[in-house]
Amino acid sequence: MEFTSFKTLVREEVERRAGKKYRVRLNDVMKNNGVVLSGLTVMQDDSNISPTIYLNDYYNAYENGRTTLGMVINDVMDVYNRNKVNRKLDMRYFLNYEHVKEQIVLKLINTEKNKELLSDIPHVEFLDLSIVFQVLISDENIGGASVLIHNAHAKLWGVDSKELYKCALKNTPKLLKYEIKGMNDVICEIMETDRASAPCCGEIPMYVLSNSRRIDGAACMIYPQLIEDFATAVGGNLYIIPSSVHELLLLPACAVDNGEELINIIKEVNETQLLTEEILSDSLYVYDCKEKAIKIF
Repeated sequence: MEFTSFKTLVREEVERRAGKKYRVRLNDVMKNNGVVLSGLTVMQDDSNISPTIYLNDYYNAYENGRTTLGMVINDVMDVYNRNKVNRKLDMRYFLNYEHVKEQIVLKLINTEKNKELLSDIPHVEFLDLSIVFQVLISDENIGGASVLIHNAHAKLWGVDSKELYKCALKNTPKLLKYEIKGMNDVICEIMETDRASAPCCGEIPMYVLSNSRRIDGAACMIYPQLIEDFATAVGGNLYIIPSSVHELLLLPACAVDNGEELINIIKEVNETQLLTEEILSDSLYVYDCKEKAIKIF
């Protein structure tokens, strides 16, 4: 069965099960690095928000014989029922820049891999990356969410990329506070064990940098003074490894003999361990203490 037919069958059956008071729609969503996913939304007549349920993985499982169409539809309905929001979110405040400017934050994406997206959104170039902007939305019923700022928003508000960057650079460290942890501590968290029981990652001092949400945490690289202060604390130049869009690895440059080996590791991990939309860059970055600047190695 082709993906188009699969999506149509899922939508029709979900619509039948949901009932007349619900609207079921299919829509393509452009994610990071040019990845386009096919999403399904189920929305009640008295609501204007709904979780997007992506069908791509369901289709792959169906095609490989790991699931049936009925099981897919059952799971989609279950996911919706567990995450549905029975209310409307008032988005009128979004029309006024004064209402949203204190919630504007930044994130980092790869410039080359996101050319199409960048043509439609305000951004500021940074090395081989681009700084883009989003509005954080906090609601007790839906938790944390974000809305990517497009050129149409900036035009409506009468602001440009420079203004958004200035605003976001001020807000992001406050709204999404950074966290730096030793690699061994992170391994302990993942394995839910103590340091004595966890495997050691070695003698090389490596640290994980992200934000409190662990989402789009690579943006911490440009928090004012953060990298400079950390480099000073460890006593010299610092390698910055783009582990993903969500986190960075920090490594004192004096602890590694050959930076080229790190580049090979970055590329291998990106190719074999990460989803395409999670990749930040194949580059290795270095903070130069003398120049007080981050550069591509």
